[in-house]
Order: sequence, then structure tokens, then C-alpha cells
Amino acid sequence: MAGLGVHALGCLLFIVLSWLGFFLYTQLFGSLGSRGVAGGLALLLVFCVYAGTNLLLALLPPGWWKPALCGLLGAAVLIYLLPQHPLRAIYFSVLSGGLSWLAVLASARLIQFLRG
Repeated sequence: MAGLGVHALGCLLFIVLSWLGFFLYTQLFGSLGSRGVAGGLALLLVFCVYAGTNLLLALLPPGWWKPALCGLLGAAVLIYLLPQHPLRAIYFSVLSGGLSWLAVLASARLIQFLRG
């Protein structure tokens, strides 16, 4: 249960940091370059994959596949977004892979702390 809580917190942090990234971008560079719903739908798909991967990471036992799955998530987001949105691709691949890995480390630390 501790792992699920930490990964759920990671999902909330993903939303907050996504909003913060877009806010800072618009403050520094003006409006977004793309128009329409394509960018928002791409972000929604990235978040759904991120949330599903974090659920899987929370339920898997410790092992070498957790860092591999975090790296695979970051690479998949980068490959998906790179042709149309290169800046978003870099930001969201680092954000999704990095937050997932931080959630894995934090849940391992929390479980170790709770066990004694």
C-alpha cells in the first residue's frame, strides 16, 4: 500500500509539474507554437501511459526491471513526441522517467522505514 501511495503522489506531481512547465514556457516565450487539440491529446496519452506504468511499478516486487521500465517509459515518451514536439518530448520524457524512478526509490525507502 505504501508503494501505491508514493506512486499516486508521483502522478499528482506529474500533473503539477506539467502545468508548471507550460506556465513557465508561456511566461518566457509567449504562447504555445501548436494550436488545436493535438498537443493536449498527446499529453493526455502520455499521462495515461505514465499512470499505468506507475501502477505496474507499484505492484511489481523489487528487481532489475523497475529501472528498466522507467527507462523504457522515458524512451517511449521521447519517441512518441519527438517528431512533432521536440521540446515537449525532452521535457516529458525526463519528467515521466525521472518521476517514476524517484517514486520507485521513495517507495523502497518508505517500505524499508516502515519495516523497521
